Amino acid sequence: MSRAADYTIQGFLYQFNKTLLEILCSTDDCPITIEGIIEDIDIQTASGIKAIQCKYHEAQQNFTLSLVYKPILQMMHHFHNNGHMDVQYVLYVYCPNEEPHKYSLKKQEIAAVLKSKNQDLEKYTKQLAGAVDTDKFLKHFSVEFGQSLDNLTKDVYAALKNGGIPEIDIETLAYPNAIHAMATISIKHDEQHRRITKSQLLDDLQKIRKTAISRWTLALKSRKKIMAARQKQLKANLDKNVRTRYFLVEPSSIEDFDSNIILFITSFLDKYHFKQTHLKTPLFCLDCDPTKFDDIRFRLHQKGINVADGFVGSHFDKGRFFREPMSRKVAAGQIEKEFRMRLLRYDSNEEILNQYKCDDLFIIGDCQYDGLDLTDVDVEHVEAHSFVEIKYLLGVSNVYE
Repeated sequence: MSRAADYTIQGFLYQFNKTLLEILCSTDDCPITIEGIIEDIDIQTASGIKAIQCKYHEAQQNFTLSLVYKPILQMMHHFHNNGHMDVQYVLYVYCPNEEPHKYSLKKQEIAAVLKSKNQDLEKYTKQLAGAVDTDKFLKHFSVEFGQSLDNLTKDVYAALKNGGIPEIDIETLAYPNAIHAMATISIKHDEQHRRITKSQLLDDLQKIRKTAISRWTLALKSRKKIMAARQKQLKANLDKNVRTRYFLVEPSSIEDFDSNIILFITSFLDKYHFKQTHLKTPLFCLDCDPTKFDDIRFRLHQKGINVADGFVGSHFDKGRFFREPMSRKVAAGQIEKEFRMRLLRYDSNEEILNQYKCDDLFIIGDCQYDGLDLTDVDVEHVEAHSFVEIKYLLGVSNVYE
């Protein structure tokens, strides 16, 4: 990962942690909107709205006002066009060399912002210069230099504990799930669905017993412990011999899909589907185009893995697809099965998956499948982005990076 990409992810994590802290330090039923109409965090208080925008500048050792011209102008623009609203604007900034403190912007500094020659800011400066009431704006605006991500995380841990979350559950269960919740809520289209309260968040966290695995939770410093905790949670069902397991794999979000999909399938079969007592044939459903699907089917054949694909000529027969494999005894009392797995292309086959339900559905990749009926199905969503991570989580490998 490039340094710029790493800073971008850290910036999002910083905002998610700040959002979490604001929620956990609010009153139980105070409505807080994530990615609000005004700023990153909109807090509805008794006297109005507190609108917070986060800016994370890990790469900038020294703070200069020009770093935050844009968010200042954005807040000023909202104030100018919505002066009837009672809003307190807070710019929450992190720079490594700035200790946490509040900073009062001066009128001459606002004047310098409005005189900026940056062409990207012209749409703000042209409308606001000479028009906005800067004195009034400054009464509604403040800058707060924030603490480091590590210290912010420690405060979130403490707030979760104060909220009734058992300390033993915080690092590998409640905290990563809370981060995942912030990321998930922030991308919802409907503003109402981006609104949450402290009591709602804590209630949700206390009910969840599975650790969320996503690009955000795997970027946390506790990644190693999170991975180990999730592997242990998955092991409970994977160790059972008689479970019908489906894998729904979305290739575009898995970096090494083309080079490692066959090795992943082989490793899984060798670990969990090789005994006489392994009675349920696993199904691998790939959400890919027909050309990629045919290539994978051929590569499995080359690897010596017999599959049931349900095709008779060019026609798919679901009865043939879900039939049980014939078997025969071979040397040393071993059993040889007609096929070891079922292979399906997702396309519009959710109705088949809904009709022939599984015990465990593993959704692998950064994807959602709203057409699936998940009633009475144990769903395990693994948003890892490499088969190295996925194989570790499923217990077929001892390494995760």
